[in-house]
Amino acid sequence: MRCSAIEQRVPWRAVFGNDRPVEVEIGPGRGETLLAFAAAAPATNFFAIERLAGAAAAIMAKAAARRLDNVRVVAADARCIIGHLVPEASVTAYHLYFPDPWPKTRHRARRLASDAFARDLARTLVPGGALHVASDLRALVDDFAARLARVGLHAVGAIPPPARAPTAFERKYARGGTHHARLLRPH
Repeated sequence: MRCSAIEQRVPWRAVFGNDRPVEVEIGPGRGETLLAFAAAAPATNFFAIERLAGAAAAIMAKAAARRLDNVRVVAADARCIIGHLVPEASVTAYHLYFPDPWPKTRHRARRLASDAFARDLARTLVPGGALHVASDLRALVDDFAARLARVGLHAVGAIPPPARAPTAFERKYARGGTHHARLLRPH
């Protein structure tokens, strides 16, 4: 089924069985950040969208072993899920840590930093909701932040990013430092 053929918003209650706040991580990799956030905040639901089915299954197995009933992971294209399934104003925070593939020409089609994706993220954030972006490539963070600002999110520079352990990818590749952006949807 093509992504554009899907047009039914799925309420978070149908996913988690409760009405707790929902945070979404896009591209959780091995799930280190997602699982740490879920363990630290059991009153919040954490939903992850991972492109690779094997990685998504591995994260869910780790969540089950740790008895984290506030975690769900789906293997899919984040642009499709957020654009077509996530309800309006229903996500309290998005986490995008190292969201874009390396800046190779062949990776451009998979790059998340687009105007359409920025609109979908803004549409699905609750008023006052936050979007956290981090990458070792400052140009990618700056480009994404600019696209998000154009759709009405406001950059917050003075507030540090949420405390989190560095991911395996970050430890391996971000030797030159990690660049952050935090944007909020106005109330």
